[in-house]
Amino acid sequence: MAKAHKSDLLLLVINQFIWGVGWSAIKYPQDQMGPFTLNGWTMLISVVVLFPFAYRELARKPLLQWGNARVLTRRDYQDYFIMGCVGLAGMTLLYNWGTGKSLAANGALISMSVPVLTAVIAVAVLAEKMTIARMGSLLIAITGVLIISDVRGANLSLSGGFLFGNSLLLAGAVCNGIYVVYSKKLLIIASPIVLLFWGQVLGFIGSVPFVALERFHVSSVLGYRWQTWAALVFLGTIYFAMAMVIFFRILTRLDAGQIMVSNYLQPFFGVLMAAVLLHERVTLAMAIGGVLVIGGTALATFEESWQARKLSAARLSDGKSK
Repeated sequence: MAKAHKSDLLLLVINQFIWGVGWSAIKYPQDQMGPFTLNGWTMLISVVVLFPFAYRELARKPLLQWGNARVLTRRDYQDYFIMGCVGLAGMTLLYNWGTGKSLAANGALISMSVPVLTAVIAVAVLAEKMTIARMGSLLIAITGVLIISDVRGANLSLSGGFLFGNSLLLAGAVCNGIYVVYSKKLLIIASPIVLLFWGQVLGFIGSVPFVALERFHVSSVLGYRWQTWAALVFLGTIYFAMAMVIFFRILTRLDAGQIMVSNYLQPFFGVLMAAVLLHERVTLAMAIGGVLVIGGTALATFEESWQARKLSAARLSDGKSK
């Protein structure tokens, strides 16, 4: 396991703080624009911000290579499409829509199910093994989401309470898992920065058609408050671009397991900032459900390291016996 420097740990904490605050930033502008318009703005801004980071690598490669180690195959294009237009566009659209129908704090809590969902999706896409621990972690996380939604007899309706919004957030977490899994595949042939850039480009392209559903008018832009613009700039520049650049840079130095542990700070920051910025109230159901979601995530996160230790111990034992 790589040694983490103090600067790495500080950057990880800053990243989790940014992603925690992001849920409030997603919620706030939606009194002036629909979730799909919000998504179009943030994706566009992130593409512009990320371009300089990817330009050096893109300039050295033919266009058809997209900054990859080799010319892309048909399967590579398919993986890029699923990663950007399905994974990233679906994730951001559903997160925005769901946050508008629920609470920013719920989004921060439900997003913690992403490692669990990623592990399950990897079974189908990367042919990884479905273990009892992975299945159990998924069931625990979904139970947590239902408790957060406060599902009781009268609330068991897609038109009432937070069930509909939380269902959208959970669907967004599934798309987030798809984005992570296909990014993992493409990192074999693409650098992290270039992959991130093309993912944002494809995410923007996949998001644009949905803006038409909200009858967006250019004249409405003139009525945006400065706070709305601040939220858009924060989401496009810091949340979707700079934080991811920092994350990928850290990823090249530290093991994934070390980084995943820091994810448990996100719901803390997310719920805290939702209470401070949006005056949202944390209920007992949210606290209990959040603990279950985080518990399921912990089970999925550490299962791989447990299995790796067992395998290492078995190999060491075999070596000594010989």
